Amino acid sequence: MLEEIRPVSSPPRSPGLLARLLPVVVICWGFVGVYLLQLSIDHAGENRMREKVVQELAYFPSGKFIREASVEYSDLAADWVWLRATQYYGFHLMTDRKYEWLGHVFGILTTLDPEFVGAYHFGAITLAWDARLPAEAIAFLVKGMKANPMEWQLPFDAAFISYMVSKDYETAGALFEIASRLPNAWFVASRWAAVAVAKAGDYETAKQMWLDIYNGTENKALRSLVVRQLRNLNLNRGLDILQKAVDRFREDKGRLPTALSELVRTGYVTRIPPEPYDHEYYLEGGTVKSSTPPGERD
Repeated sequence: MLEEIRPVSSPPRSPGLLARLLPVVVICWGFVGVYLLQLSIDHAGENRMREKVVQELAYFPSGKFIREASVEYSDLAADWVWLRATQYYGFHLMTDRKYEWLGHVFGILTTLDPEFVGAYHFGAITLAWDARLPAEAIAFLVKGMKANPMEWQLPFDAAFISYMVSKDYETAGALFEIASRLPNAWFVASRWAAVAVAKAGDYETAKQMWLDIYNGTENKALRSLVVRQLRNLNLNRGLDILQKAVDRFREDKGRLPTALSELVRTGYVTRIPPEPYDHEYYLEGGTVKSSTPPGERD
């Protein structure tokens, strides 16, 4: 009986070919427009104007807007934004070392593809070290953890940043422990959970952590970042070793050494550590310094 009185509905009309293709056409023409603009700016050799090309991404209200506009073509949009993100990072790495839009670009990318764990990994590490925005990096990883609660890489990266940058060793230990309990977790996660607090700030631990990151990725840009950080770690270690020797010398003899070489002659150090930038350490007013200018350090 109910079937007899139910109104008959006509089948929904499928959108025409033009309506189906319109979103991808709009997106592709937008990408082409930005690309052509960049070519013209590169030809003119105006680096500051080139920066404005990348800033075109800032005019996208959000990754959500692009995802909704692109409908089923969001994978295409995500691939393009990933390309732009790596181009943006590489350009600034080779020029001014300023990453004003890095977080915005990776935010768009991971909204388009919330399960792109590699984007969270690379984006967070570069935000923390190159852009010097560890709090933004942690917030970015929290976003990733909400979208990917079973991915060990995200709490592991948050722990790594907490240990290395924020010096929050207790939080780092807890996050390493969380990462170690997730499916397919990297074996080093449980090891770092055990030592994060016990060896807080220890040079050898920090060095091994960086080496583990290096050996655990095929991303060439990320490996390059690790090499740069290991160089800085060695620089700071050399400064620390020599400064402690100078302080002991002054306490014992009531004066400063005439030069760092006197520390070797008197047995306070066995040798002067090599300066990782091929410059030298020197003593100035009781403070050990490096002759490498800060602007030349990675």
